[in-house]
This record gives sequence, C-alpha cells and structure tokens, in this order.
Amino acid sequence: MAAGATGGQIVARTLRRLGVEVIFSVSGNQILPIYDAAADAGLRIIHMRHESAAAYAAAVYAERTGQPGVALTSAGPGFIAGLTGVAVAQSMELPMLYLSGAAPLAQRGMGAFQDVAQHRIAGSVCKATLEPPSVERVAATIARGWRTARSGIPGPVHVALPADVLLATSATRLRRPIREESNGAAMTRAERAVLDTIADRLQEARRPLVIARPAATRGKAGQALRRLCKHLGITPLVTESPRGLSDQKYTSIIQQAHRCDVALVVAPADFAVGFLSSTTLPAASSLLLIDAPGDPRPKRTPDARSQASPADALNYLLDALNGAKVSTDPLWATRLTVDPAPAAPLDDEPDGIHPLAVSDALREVLAPDDIVVLDGGEFCQWVRLGLRDIANPLYWNGKLGAIGGGIPMAIGAAIAQRAGRVFVVLGDGSAGYHLSEYETAARYGIPLVGIIGNDARWAAEWHMQRSRYGPERAFETLLLPARYDIAARGFGASGLLIEDRTALYRALAEARAIDDPLCLNVRVAALRSPAEVKH
Repeated sequence: MAAGATGGQIVARTLRRLGVEVIFSVSGNQILPIYDAAADAGLRIIHMRHESAAAYAAAVYAERTGQPGVALTSAGPGFIAGLTGVAVAQSMELPMLYLSGAAPLAQRGMGAFQDVAQHRIAGSVCKATLEPPSVERVAATIARGWRTARSGIPGPVHVALPADVLLATSATRLRRPIREESNGAAMTRAERAVLDTIADRLQEARRPLVIARPAATRGKAGQALRRLCKHLGITPLVTESPRGLSDQKYTSIIQQAHRCDVALVVAPADFAVGFLSSTTLPAASSLLLIDAPGDPRPKRTPDARSQASPADALNYLLDALNGAKVSTDPLWATRLTVDPAPAAPLDDEPDGIHPLAVSDALREVLAPDDIVVLDGGEFCQWVRLGLRDIANPLYWNGKLGAIGGGIPMAIGAAIAQRAGRVFVVLGDGSAGYHLSEYETAARYGIPLVGIIGNDARWAAEWHMQRSRYGPERAFETLLLPARYDIAARGFGASGLLIEDRTALYRALAEARAIDDPLCLNVRVAALRSPAEVKH
C-alpha cells in the first residue's frame, strides 16, 4: 500500500485485501472517509436504516459466506445503537468486524463530540475491542481484528476508528496484511489423553447423544461433526435456538434424552443444554464435555472435559474412531430423527388463520435454494414446528432471544445468496423494530418475502400474564391490528393484507413473479406456543 494514503483509504483497501466485498452500514460524519474510499477499493456499502439492522445483516452474511461480516457505524449513539445486533452475532458464534467511528485521539478526555467509553461498552459482547493508535497502525489493527473474529469460537470484534486517524495521511509504505491464520498450538499429551477417553466412551456407547454449539456445525468443525455422527449412526442436536434443546425441531428427540448412556456435549454448559442437569441428561449417563475457554463453568462435573477447539477435537475423535466398530443400537438411531411436521387443522380459529396453515402454505412454495428466517415468539414457534423437517437453511435470532432482526437478517442473507428467494417470517411485535428496512430492500432491489403473523399483541407476554396472574390480568400487551402492508408500501415495497388461507396460498404462489420486496400482513390466531400444547 503506497505512502500518502489516508486512514479511510487504508481501512477500505485493507478490508478488500482481506476478501471483504460488502459492508453493512449507517453513515455518520466520522466514517465518511471510509465511504469516500470504498468504491475505489471495490467495496459495496449496503446502507441500512438502523445500526442494529446493519449488524444483524452482517451476521447472517457471515453465516452464508463463511467469512466475517462487516458492520460500520459512526461513533457514540451510532455505535451504541448497533450493539443488539452485535450481541446476537456473538450468541450465534458468527465472526464479525464491528467498525465504528470514534472521537479524535487528540481530543480524548476533553469531552469530545460523541466520545463514549466504546471499549468498555463493547467488551461485554465482543471477543476483543481494538483501536489503531496512529494511521500507520490501521491496517495491522484491522487484520488483527479479522484473525481474532475467526479464531477459536468465532464472534464479533470491535475496532474503533478515531476521526483524526481516518483523516490522517500515512508517511510510510504499508505492508499487505497477512490473511493466513495460525494453526494454533499443538495438543498436549494431557489433551490427547482426554480426547482418547472421549473416543473410547463413544465407541462403547449403545445410546449416544451428540449436542453441538453453532460454531461446531460450520467449516472444518461442521464437516468433522457430520462425519462423526454418521459414524455413530445418529444426528446431532444443535443449540442454535432461543429455546435451546426445547426447540420445536427436537421435541420428540429430547424426550429420549433420559435414555442415553453417553452424551457428548460440544457446547457451553448453559441454559441451552439445561445447565447439564440430570433432568436434561440422565445422571447415570457418561457426560463428555468439549467447551471453550471463557464458557460458563459446568454445574455438573463431566466424566471427561476438553477445551480443544471444536475442529481440532472433532477431527481428533474421527481419527481415533477411524475403522473402529461402534456399538450404537440401530433402534436408538431411529429415535434420534426429526419427526415430520404436523399439518394444520382443517379449520382456522375464530380470530384468525392458524399459524400452522402459514407454514403449510410456505412449504408449498419453497424451492431447494430458498432461505427461511424466523423472528418472533409464539407465532414463529408454531411456524418452526410446521417447518422443522425442511431441508432449506433456516436462521433464528440466536440463543440471545432478541427479536426484531428478521428483516435485516433477510437482507444480509439475500445479499450473500446467489440464487433463490429469502422468506422472513415474523410476529407483529418483531415487525415493529425494523420495518423501515423494507425501504432498504426496495432501494437495493432485494425481493425478499416477509410474512407478518398479526395477532395484535405481544403474544408471549400476553399468554404468560394470563397463565400466571389470571385471564383478566393481561395488561399493556395488546397492539392495534396495524396495517403493516400499507406501511411497507410506503417504504417502496409491495404489500397485501391476508385474512384467509386462500388469499395466503395465492399470494405466496405469485410472490416469485414480484420483483419488489413483499410484505404479507397475515391475520393469525393468537395461540399459545406449541411448547405448551400436546401433539
């Protein structure tokens, strides 16, 4: 990189040399030098309507591409506004560079404009928070953030970019940043011994159960996980849902968990796995834990525990079991399969379309390369149940349980997607957060299809209030039956109000012929989550 480049130019060129093609951003005065340099560097900026939406979009872009997503915001309030999406990326274990403008270094401690303690604030949801002390250190700082985001358990890394550093001109020629990642330290003899013990237990297991964190399902770790489970003759359970193992996909499987004799948990011992309690995994089973430094301390002592990276640990186990005959009971393997989704009742409820009818209609139109994004509570739990056996990629809002990111997540998926259509299913509570991102989708010609289940309430809380405090004590959890379809049209999308199944099936069948983003505002029945209903 030639001498005489500004900090903004160095940021843009460094990102491009790292392989970045797209940045999700909301503009601000401190980061305009990066905007000015982006086009010349070959970077595409997708300008969102909210900083958190930019982070949500970057997260799913990372999921689809396997490379860190990049979100860029201004300093102070812009930086703070993006943090919910960043925290969701952390819960999804997705690599992200969260770049933000920052107050000038020369004005630190002087009460500068939008000067907040970004490092301290970001530290709770990011793997690291970095800042170049000079324009000469910009490239190295960004390259370090890139490597850190991808290493170990992936996650977001914050890089603050001071306004005066972005405007400064480098006096020296900068080296091209190194993209190669370290293979990490070799395993110690003790680590290998633990993994040998785990391999022995798996080989002897008659009823093994494998539970995996999101990071263990991607890249080299994901390849090893699938091969290991195939060798064992079972399917892994993935803790990617806000409900953990209570995800509607695994309803019948988790009911069998009390019968497992060996449980391999490649995940933190958190709420998603019931804190490894005996009510989730039987006390008599052999508990084998592969977690990571910084994960919560297990409340139950495992029989064997390793903190090797998921890729290293799973590949080691594969090698250790290579050619070895396993003892898995064939009948057990059949019990660890996802049940077919239930069909919707023939008749709808008096107050609206049954949510399972929405999933039935969506199944009718899904093509193999389509993507589904779910965002919401009770309504989306029903849709998850109705789609639990589809082969299409399906993305949640992560273990954090934040709602509202569905539309920007769909935008991120669509930008990364080379073919197919993105369908985002969300409740009316979720829709209120980032409905304005329909304007973003319209501006960039993204023909996403949004299905808003409108039951005119914060349904999860409404049902909870009635259950806990009595049917007459549901306070402040009702909404108006808002016309989200009309609002979407105001943002440049197409929008339809759907009040019966026939109209729903027709609208979805015709959706592929529409080049605009589409909002289907569907009147649905206000049903409690299927987690509370027997099937």
